[in-house]
Amino acid sequence: MNSTAFDSQSALAAQIVSELAALKPHSRVLIPSGSTPRWVYDALAATPIAERLTFFALDEWVNVPSESDGSCLSMINQDFVHKCAHPVRLVHFDPFAATAQNIAHYQAALEGQEFDYVILGVGMNGHIGLNEPGVSFAADYLQTQLDDVTIRVASQKYFSAEVTLTEGITVGLNKIIKAGKVIVIINHEAKKDIYQTIVNGDAQRTQVPAIYLKQFPHVHYYVTKNLEG
Repeated sequence: MNSTAFDSQSALAAQIVSELAALKPHSRVLIPSGSTPRWVYDALAATPIAERLTFFALDEWVNVPSESDGSCLSMINQDFVHKCAHPVRLVHFDPFAATAQNIAHYQAALEGQEFDYVILGVGMNGHIGLNEPGVSFAADYLQTQLDDVTIRVASQKYFSAEVTLTEGITVGLNKIIKAGKVIVIINHEAKKDIYQTIVNGDAQRTQVPAIYLKQFPHVHYYVTKNLEG
């Protein structure tokens, strides 16, 4: 397992921004929503780097309007896109489109290429995007039934109004591991237990996406030092 511990959130964010700056123009970057990447987005928005990259949203709630404050698109726009002083190209899922239509949209935007760089967070249950525990790890894209933990945490944390969450669409693990480099960020005290579960878990015999990914040499876990020990 490739794991690097940083002294602070800002140091972790600075490392990722430096790696994004080293990418070739028009590189394809897969990004998550939620609280995990906000330090990275703040640092990135203060630079012109994003203007020469193409970003893809990792996932989206199914049948939840994009303008809802807790939608994945809304969070990425608020935390990143709208903070940039320059245009940002962001490819995202349509929460009301058929799965096949969403997949075709991403495939067309990728133009037969793979993601050059992937940024991920980890859910309290070890999910990656909306790849929930127990889903197939062999899919490039999939629509999933949401885990009860995901529904509870997301409903309380991200939405200001009552919402019904049942399914999500996400880039699958099989697509993620084809990327040039994958960064998994774990940077909050509340994730200490799941981090230890990942460290001690068996990547060959697991139903937890965040454990499965650790077997690949180009997957790097960037964590803050408060999670160790």
